[in-house]
Amino acid sequence: MKITATEEYGLRCMLQLALHHGRTVSLTDLAAAEGIALPFAAKVLLRLRKAGLVVAARGRHGGYQLAEPPARVTVLRVLEALGKPLFDTNFCREHGSPHLDSCMRLTDCSLRPVWAQLDALLRQFFTQTTLADLASGERFTSDHLRQRWPLFAVVGRPTAPAVER
Repeated sequence: MKITATEEYGLRCMLQLALHHGRTVSLTDLAAAEGIALPFAAKVLLRLRKAGLVVAARGRHGGYQLAEPPARVTVLRVLEALGKPLFDTNFCREHGSPHLDSCMRLTDCSLRPVWAQLDALLRQFFTQTTLADLASGERFTSDHLRQRWPLFAVVGRPTAPAVER
């Protein structure tokens, strides 16, 4: 799985709007807050608006707001609005080798269920993570995700090895 720049910065813009929920935030302020070029921010927000995730206000005090409360906007909805599916079942049919039109393992592939299971797990994870979760700050988000998903180690926060006695 690869998160594109569009998905990353779109999610960051959505997080900025969640942090300022109920207020209109200008495109200039959103771009500056995340260090994004203004044309790129405009492109990302246009896609988010077309997906119904943000509403735009025109005029001197124009900008963007979330279309729904942060607790109702999942990370999955944002990612889907900005990019391709995490695992596309058509991938195998469309990506072959230079000598084949599709994958030579199209009928019997032991990797396909691995990618499908990973896709299902990530979809569940992203569906259960909202902008409200992310807007609560890194420590809260980390603790919240660790409680909800105890099998996942949190990157950036090393855990001490268990000591046997």
